[in-house]
Amino acid sequence: MNKKQRRTVGSIIKVPIDNFYIYGLILHETDIVFFDSKNFENLSVNEIVELPILFRVAANSDAVLDGRWTKIGKIDLPEKFSVPVPRFIQNEINPDKFEIYLGGQIRPAKKEECKDLERCAVWSVRHIEDRIRDHYNNMPNVWVEQMRLK
Repeated sequence: MNKKQRRTVGSIIKVPIDNFYIYGLILHETDIVFFDSKNFENLSVNEIVELPILFRVAANSDAVLDGRWTKIGKIDLPEKFSVPVPRFIQNEINPDKFEIYLGGQIRPAKKEECKDLERCAVWSVRHIEDRIRDHYNNMPNVWVEQMRLK
């Protein structure tokens, strides 16, 4: 059984996926950044935070809290990860209406402003793990496609 953990900003986590794992960093609010780090060997904390970013999402913390994603170290959060990132909201009833969420504030937006942003959503553990797995298998991810700007 996995050891219970707390969600601690600045903690580096190890995310097991099938026969490999990648690393993530717990950020403020509900954000976690996942690094492009498919690896079979341990990396130092300093090496991990210099890796390319795979994606950053608001994430359900269950996998951290129940120990499924193991905390392996802690750092002072680098400035680049302390800044909130914008996310888009697309109105379900009126799909031509868009907003941008940033740091607790919502403002109207044009579709073009939302083009390269993630949808404002909290990702489940399973959906995050599917997204990682699909990325490394060079497959489209059903959850990314569902949340894509329409």
